[in-house]
Amino acid sequence: MKTSNKVSKTKIIKYISLALLLIIIGSAIAFKIYSLNYYKADTTTISEIEAQGKAAVLDYDDDTLLFIPQDKDLVKAGIVFYPGGKVEYTAYSGLMYELAERGFVCILTRMPENLAFLDIGAASGYGDVISEVSTWYMAGHSLGGVAAGIYISEQVQSGNDMPYDGIILLASYITKDLSETDLRLLSIYGSNDSVIKMENYENGKSNWPSDATEYVIDGGIHSYFGCYGIQSGDGEPSITNIEQIDQTADIIEEWVAMSE
Repeated sequence: MKTSNKVSKTKIIKYISLALLLIIIGSAIAFKIYSLNYYKADTTTISEIEAQGKAAVLDYDDDTLLFIPQDKDLVKAGIVFYPGGKVEYTAYSGLMYELAERGFVCILTRMPENLAFLDIGAASGYGDVISEVSTWYMAGHSLGGVAAGIYISEQVQSGNDMPYDGIILLASYITKDLSETDLRLLSIYGSNDSVIKMENYENGKSNWPSDATEYVIDGGIHSYFGCYGIQSGDGEPSITNIEQIDQTADIIEEWVAMSE
């Protein structure tokens, strides 16, 4: 009987181990299928924006695009940008071109499976890419902004010198408390945004530092901070994609200038 019990227990352990393995494999397959369904960049709109401006784009590495103003003497600051969840990172090239034209060095990062949460620390070390730039900001759209806020919070908690002067949120919110920091914060969202969870957004305001500014783009939507069409569940825009990107770049430029 004792031998039988031992065999029985061994079989149970094997069955449990096999079941757990199947669950892990199934979860991995489900996640891969989920991540493959993402919004792709609208190259037509991006090319139209690129043709209007004066900025250069370089492949910094396989996972990073670097946007540089043609007149480096007019560089105002640097911005490291985290793309929104399940959006191809190049979809934000239009906004990066507009910002570079206004004097910002912009670093656009590719994220694993198009999800910034899988590489929250992607911004580390970019402050030394352009030695002429002394002021840097983190920025992100939607879940990319949430991830950027987590990264900033981790830097604050680590006690290391903060490499960024502030954070720019596009249709996003903060989940970590930055209220006791001397960071600057800019929040922009569209009045017709039907994707952002406004309850999370409003609750996140308690985490904002005292030096925070909020802008609402009239007629703007969630999707139009990038160039990837209109995502499922978003509102109806009353302005064009290019108009929203242009207004966003203007707001950021004016906000950065306020600190000078």
